[in-house]
Amino acid sequence: MLLVLFYMNRKLVNPSSSNNFLEFLVNQWFKYGSLIGIIVFVTVQLSIYTLINCVIILFAVIVIDYIGLRNLKRFREYVDDSSRRNIYNAIKSIELNRPIWSWFAIKRVTSERKGSGWLVFVLVLVLAAITFGSRYYFFKYDQYSLSGVWIADLQKVIDFDSQIWFLNDTAVNGDLAFVNFYSKMANVSPEIALQSMGLLESTMLSVLLFWVIRKIAPSNSIAPIAASLSFALAYTLMPTNIYFLLQNRPIFLAMGFGLPVMVFLLKPNLLKYRKINYLFSIMAAFVTIGLVDLFTLYILFPPFLLLGALFTRRKSMRYYGVGVIGYLMACAIVLAIYALICLYFGADLGIFLHSNLLSVSSYTYIPQLLLPFEDLIVYYQLSTVVALVLLLKFIFYNKDKYWGAAVAFLLYFNLLVLLSKFENEWIDSDLMNQALSVFMAVVIGINIAVVIRLFSPLTYRFSKLNPIAVAATVAGLLYLAVYYQKDTISKLTAADTTPKQVLDAYDKISKTYYPFSYAVVNDYTAQTISTNKHFFVNYADFMHDYPAMDSIYFKNVHNPKFFKKHPEYVLPKSVLLFVFKGTPDMYGEENGDISPALMKQMDLLKKRGRKVGVFYANTNVKVYEIVNEAHQSKIPDLIF
Repeated sequence: MLLVLFYMNRKLVNPSSSNNFLEFLVNQWFKYGSLIGIIVFVTVQLSIYTLINCVIILFAVIVIDYIGLRNLKRFREYVDDSSRRNIYNAIKSIELNRPIWSWFAIKRVTSERKGSGWLVFVLVLVLAAITFGSRYYFFKYDQYSLSGVWIADLQKVIDFDSQIWFLNDTAVNGDLAFVNFYSKMANVSPEIALQSMGLLESTMLSVLLFWVIRKIAPSNSIAPIAASLSFALAYTLMPTNIYFLLQNRPIFLAMGFGLPVMVFLLKPNLLKYRKINYLFSIMAAFVTIGLVDLFTLYILFPPFLLLGALFTRRKSMRYYGVGVIGYLMACAIVLAIYALICLYFGADLGIFLHSNLLSVSSYTYIPQLLLPFEDLIVYYQLSTVVALVLLLKFIFYNKDKYWGAAVAFLLYFNLLVLLSKFENEWIDSDLMNQALSVFMAVVIGINIAVVIRLFSPLTYRFSKLNPIAVAATVAGLLYLAVYYQKDTISKLTAADTTPKQVLDAYDKISKTYYPFSYAVVNDYTAQTISTNKHFFVNYADFMHDYPAMDSIYFKNVHNPKFFKKHPEYVLPKSVLLFVFKGTPDMYGEENGDISPALMKQMDLLKKRGRKVGVFYANTNVKVYEIVNEAHQSKIPDLIF
């Protein structure tokens, strides 16, 4: 889908050779990704949130953006002009006997850029694959899946389908709104979307870090790759909680918009927008950040805006001022939204802001670090001091003017470290550590770029974007990451695999059975997974009430009048029973190990003539199917 959109963009919108896949990806994410957040929020408030409504609205925005407001006002003339131009080009191609494939060809790159577009495309895919694969490897240490926090998050994700954004807790849930939208776009279940969102957020940040270093430092390959892979692979050098890698982090999603905003504030010429378009784009990004994570909007960005005023070029100061206005307007809009919500629920705005600037469900546990975290931060700061000294030499002695943005990011990192040391009730240390894990990668990328510049006569050939330098850098960093971290990683404690098996079973069930034709028997904590999919029966009801219901149902199975009067005795076509082996805690604290009692129930049903079989089997989980009406629940049976 992304490749098709990229082709259409190159063919119809921006045929410039500088518009490679990476630039397209970042620009469209910045522009339309933020709009998706706003569209979902507005449609939920209007109780019209569905995938088709969001897509229609987004498509209308894209069409208006492509045509332009001026042409929209003179739409008939615009269509006439476009038709004449296209007909003229078609006739010209026919007269010149151009082959049909030339109609689909895009503008060729210049000789200087020849091959770089494909190399950037392949490199982006490789970096994304490495990050995704690295995070997926640590799936065996995951403690987030099926935890209390996971269940609460899943319930919020599902609530968006009921047009609910805010509940009585009035929490900022924009990140979970993106999870819901992603589940609809990718046509996966909400639990699978929630399970994979953390992987996608990290993958997105890895690609964005590669892009950021390319924009703020004169290195096209080595330094950007180092920044991207340090975030993806350097677990012993980053404050990353390995046991909760799969947990979606609002601050990561917010920084997915924040990193492009930072670069576009310092270098507004990259967007090539008029001031009014620049204002609305920046404001939309900040509003979405506010809907996702207040900590990023109100704590992380003000220091950067102060630094940006010092390091933005003079000719770009007007655009920078427009960007600051956009930030202030977005802050006011977000504050007004939450003030109205607090007024509606009768909550205190101050308490709401304070509670959402802190994260109860996020904590930083980093036993895998090579050094104590405080010592590690000191080394990062020392590296920034050395880099800043060299950058001052490059700027004032060598007259290199393109290092201003890099200086701003290095100083910003030190400001964040300083903020993290303040014992302030409005600054969450765990969230600050999550933010630092992103900017540590930026520091590594800038430091590598400085070293390359320092030895430029020797590194000039490798600083360019060429396949040999790229392959050597990626392979070298992969080797270093595996070799020097394997002993530390091997000491981590693997998590219980039962939650993964449960989710795998649910995924197989949802793909096999027709919705609401079956019921699932499980502990009440898993009831959220059943929402909007199938009927749910907890273990207590199954053991105490189900045998009697089974007897009444089959006694009157051929008497439809009875069920019209007593619909409560109608059983689903199939009942799927979860039975756990060696993990009695999965039955709930109050139940204990009830596996023998469940097996007795199934033996009783078998004696009554019910068909009972194993639908899913794994190490610790078995799912038994009790068939009440054959061939009436599984999708293949209903189709064929």
